[in-house]
Amino acid sequence: MMRSRMSPLLVRVAWTGIIVLVAIGVTSSVARWIFVADLAARFDPFRERMLAAIGLEDPFASARAAQLAIVDGRFARHPVMISLHVLAGALFLVLALLQLSSRIRGRYPAYHRWSGRLLVVLGGLTAIAGLYFGLLMPYAGAWEASAIALFGGLFLVAIGKGVVAIRRGNVIAHREWMIRAFAVAIGISTVRIVAAILDLTLTPAGFTPARIFVLSIWIGLSMTVIAAELWLARTRRASGTPVEAAARRRRVTSGEIDIALARRVP
Repeated sequence: MMRSRMSPLLVRVAWTGIIVLVAIGVTSSVARWIFVADLAARFDPFRERMLAAIGLEDPFASARAAQLAIVDGRFARHPVMISLHVLAGALFLVLALLQLSSRIRGRYPAYHRWSGRLLVVLGGLTAIAGLYFGLLMPYAGAWEASAIALFGGLFLVAIGKGVVAIRRGNVIAHREWMIRAFAVAIGISTVRIVAAILDLTLTPAGFTPARIFVLSIWIGLSMTVIAAELWLARTRRASGTPVEAAARRRRVTSGEIDIALARRVP
């Protein structure tokens, strides 16, 4: 839909949520890069104090150190691959956030195009590294691997279709596919939020860390992808403007479309 049909409050809430998720993703990525061998172990004392503050006990406390060693160990053994994953991922999140800004797209169309090309490269690098860990050495076994395969595949397909769409001059399809890719990327941050909530609620009930991790991945990524689809459905126009109709019928330059639509698409 056109910006005038969108609730300003809804737009502000969406932007706030996106910025928070990007901040979580970048912070956690940088933290893992700095503390590649023991980030989970370093964070665990904060978790223990939180559980104690609300009067909860971890029935798996005696095995906690061993579980953290498994989580940290798979990254410590592959420092180059995890650095590639988290640093490329952090830069992807920041640049993708800027790509969403209609003001930047309108004022700096050349930057938008070149940044988009860099995003494709960064997205490929972070996805390959993520699939490497998720498929070859999953902490939680087959259920984790299947989630990583599904959402990692969606991420790569969305980027690929976004590139094909813009090469054909179809900016509407390009926008939608790149939003889907971005949703998967920030979905990792949603996973962390869900994991914290499930840890506090399900661990005292006897859910193992691996089960909570798997649930967090499936719930967190699904929530973010569904939210993106709802946003696209809400903003999708039943019938396009003349410029958009032209984009569907013929090839047009990305600069022409960027300038024409930058202030229309939220």
